[in-house]
Amino acid sequence: MTINLDNLNGLPDEFIAELESIKTLFQKTESFEKLLENYLIENLVFRINEYCLEQSIFGFHYTRAIYGEISKAGLTCRSGREIRDSFITRYEDKFSLKEIDEIKKAWKEHFNSQQNASRDKRLFFNFTTSALDNHGAEPLLSNFGGEQVYFPLQYFDKISDKIKGIGEPFILKCKLDPNDIQTFHDNPWGRIAVSTFHCRVNPRACQEDQDGYQVIDVIPENIEIIRYYNNNRLG
Repeated sequence: MTINLDNLNGLPDEFIAELESIKTLFQKTESFEKLLENYLIENLVFRINEYCLEQSIFGFHYTRAIYGEISKAGLTCRSGREIRDSFITRYEDKFSLKEIDEIKKAWKEHFNSQQNASRDKRLFFNFTTSALDNHGAEPLLSNFGGEQVYFPLQYFDKISDKIKGIGEPFILKCKLDPNDIQTFHDNPWGRIAVSTFHCRVNPRACQEDQDGYQVIDVIPENIEIIRYYNNNRLG
């Protein structure tokens, strides 16, 4: 079973029934952290998290890319240098010699050893689609190649416009093993699932989500490629 933490599809009915039985607590409380002070909710977060660890979950990867490349190769873990070298090899004809020099200089200044250590050979995911509402996904959908390419170039207007003209925006809905994913909170899958229910019954609540990354490729068979159009959402 693959759990969709964005809408709770795949979560057993027993968990949904438990959440529904304490719905009034969610409706009365706006703060998710305050909710976690309640033992019933804290325990439910833990048990849902343990259940998810025995299943697969969906992760959402926002990108601007070439459809055929994703459908053929999936998502591969590469270093920033590999990504940037490939970009120059394939697209240098779109830029003037001066622009190529500016690109390489900006990359060299920005991507130091600390940046490389935090990004190289890692695939990043969200586990809800809330970034479509808070504009967190917009730069990734607008700029080809991800942060390893565009981030230090976004204020070079002519260069940035050309990067935005390559590829097309996709949401990659990836089937993942949660045991392979590094996150930044304890019980992340339970937290996200319970927060999704919280937002469903309390319009004042904010969705709990977090970045997670893995160092394992995602094969094409485990990726649903969704073309993104203005404000389209996932079902």
